[in-house]
Amino acid sequence: MVEKNRTVITTDGEVDDMNSFMRYLLYSNDIDTAGIILTSSIYHYAGNGMDVEPFRWTGERWIGDILDAYEKVHPNLKKHDPNYPTADYLRSIYHIGNISNAGEMEEVTDGSRFLEELILDDDPRTLYIQTWGGTNTTARALKSIEERYMDSPGWGDLKRKIEEKLVIYIILDQDVTYADYIAKHWKIPVLNDRFNFWYFAYFWKEVNPALTSRLESKWQLGKIHDKHNPLLSKYALIGDGNLIPGELYEEQRGTDEFLTKHPEYKRYDFISEGDSPSYLYLLNNGLRNAENPEYGGWGGRFEQVRVSLYNNSAVDYNPYTKRFEAEYSLTRWFDDIQDDFAARASWCLAENFEDVAHYPVVVRNHLDKEVEAGQAVVLETQASDTNNLELTYQTWCYFEASSYWKVLPPLKIEKFSDGALSSLHSEKVDPHFNLDIKEDGDKLEIQIPSDAQSGDTFHIITEVQNICETPFKTYVHRVLTVM
Repeated sequence: MVEKNRTVITTDGEVDDMNSFMRYLLYSNDIDTAGIILTSSIYHYAGNGMDVEPFRWTGERWIGDILDAYEKVHPNLKKHDPNYPTADYLRSIYHIGNISNAGEMEEVTDGSRFLEELILDDDPRTLYIQTWGGTNTTARALKSIEERYMDSPGWGDLKRKIEEKLVIYIILDQDVTYADYIAKHWKIPVLNDRFNFWYFAYFWKEVNPALTSRLESKWQLGKIHDKHNPLLSKYALIGDGNLIPGELYEEQRGTDEFLTKHPEYKRYDFISEGDSPSYLYLLNNGLRNAENPEYGGWGGRFEQVRVSLYNNSAVDYNPYTKRFEAEYSLTRWFDDIQDDFAARASWCLAENFEDVAHYPVVVRNHLDKEVEAGQAVVLETQASDTNNLELTYQTWCYFEASSYWKVLPPLKIEKFSDGALSSLHSEKVDPHFNLDIKEDGDKLEIQIPSDAQSGDTFHIITEVQNICETPFKTYVHRVLTVM
């Protein structure tokens, strides 16, 4: 039994947060949700009723409304996996954090107190704090702990324990509290998503169309936009008439006027789920993303830039643009991410287990294997299907994650007009990756190059998928290391 990753969601309530939260609930059976905290950012804050006016504030009720919708489909979801949490449990862990202004961290709030308790509890698992907005509520919780214990004899040990327990996944740096407080006072590991999220967000049209067919209106209408599905009936799409209370009119992407001003979009095109990579990273789907940020997976691929900081500046070779790109470490997975979303969505309405597909069950053992240069390595993938569907197997080498290849041309950074980082990429290049893999159903043979050196790694990914209308895919990510 794979241990679930434990997490807290902090969110500032933008339309893409709402979409991300709806999708998250479909995966809440596979993640241990410890808390849901409403916070603020430079883009959204509630005001304080005195000298700070609300700005693009969407209110405190939207999470409750989505949980009400989730409650309607929960009986069906439990038929496909009894581990789905109840809506009442999720309501019990929803708290209001620091929302009055961007970067406000002086006030001790219900949300900051709740997060304090989670940080200090005795659960030995890593606590991943997803940051969909600003880090201010997280900063307030840490500051409260520091103020309470810094003069006590055991402060050094407690601080180290907290630093070893937490991981903060930041989607853009949406206020000053990480730089001004957290980074200066704490050595907490950070996964900083500065590039990839844009391409599962408002700039997905910049991605090569070969990778975005499942973000376009035809697919969305056929797979996701279902008025009969209580949970996803309010999943926001371009021009769908869905207006977000409190949002600026020019930011309302559900209007006909938005379609008129943005002819590049079609009605019912995808809007954004820029925050979703922070929990797609946590899924135990076999890609081992959370085990090592440098392995890559649905949350993108990261590289370590300091002891406690990973940036998603690792680049993968995009065969459609013929260049290395940081964003391709995420966009390469779009089809799989969306197909999985559609398959999970079908669970909301399917009353019987046998009516829809479920994940192939794969035996994951001997994932790390020592090999010799020049060796022909034989591997077998043991898998079965709970619905007795036929399975297909496909194996490939994740060349860019493998240390054997050291092909990396000069890179350059591009920025949006507001100065935010938009892309890290090379000029066009042909890297000539190649590895001899012979596959026969569930068995394969890999020829390790004779010039491989001790310590070289080969990341081998096997995809096991069932054959049906809404298929599921399970991965096996093996790492072969040359002795």
